[in-house]
Amino acid sequence: MKRLLILCGFALMSGFLLSSCSKDEDEPVPPTVAFNQQSGFITGDVTAAFGDTLNFGIILQSNGTDNLVKFEIKANGQSLLDSTINTQSFTYNFFTIKGISDQEIWAFTATDIAGNKKEETITITGAFGQINSYTTILVGAQDNVATESFLSFSNNEATKYFQAQAFQNQDKIDIFCFFENTATHQNMMSLGSPGSNINGVFTGASSPDNYTTKNLTRFYKTTITAAQFDAIQNDAVLLDAYNADEARKKASVLTAGEVYAINTQSGLTGLIKVIAVSGEEAGTLEIAVKIQKQ
Repeated sequence: MKRLLILCGFALMSGFLLSSCSKDEDEPVPPTVAFNQQSGFITGDVTAAFGDTLNFGIILQSNGTDNLVKFEIKANGQSLLDSTINTQSFTYNFFTIKGISDQEIWAFTATDIAGNKKEETITITGAFGQINSYTTILVGAQDNVATESFLSFSNNEATKYFQAQAFQNQDKIDIFCFFENTATHQNMMSLGSPGSNINGVFTGASSPDNYTTKNLTRFYKTTITAAQFDAIQNDAVLLDAYNADEARKKASVLTAGEVYAINTQSGLTGLIKVIAVSGEEAGTLEIAVKIQKQ
């Protein structure tokens, strides 16, 4: 009887071992997703500034038995690539440019013919620049003797000047406000700069016509809304909004709610939101500004 119990116990143990081995052997083996480790490629989570080039090298390898049949790339959940393949190994190199998102989660997924999947992710965190924000700046047109017409963004400050003061600080002047009412430009509150070569608006010896240093600021009318402008916290959107090819030497027919991207002589990029326009040659222009810190 004792011998029978021992044999039964051995039989049960053998069955358990065989069952365990069978279970391990049935575990699915997924493919692998790896990243090119060579210099210049993104190999893991990193930070990047707006406009940086991001080089990816994705290396897929099957489990040795089941061919790879699908490769997917997603960024923040949005599908960018969904490719059908049929191979034991696959390499895919590509590059992209860092956008305005504070964080980008890139997901790379390999699927084999048996339905086994493997996903690896890389997180790109934005390393964006700080900005100066000015919620309201009131400037006057050329005949307004009570409100300054000239504006400087030097030294991380928004400084306003009357015409005579501006002439003494012409190397700092980035923008001036003026009202146009000519045969070709009628009833337009506008922004320009000394380098725009807008002559005859301001008069006298201290007019921008007589500057020896004429800083040029260029303007580009964006599609950014006033609410989107208010939400901006860093320089990524500013840089993304400015279009150098389409920029002009002045911004005209200014209307409340419009947002213009600017680029100054010193290389600062910013956004101007028009808050209110009032009057003509002696009128005023109220704006808000967000601009890169120096």
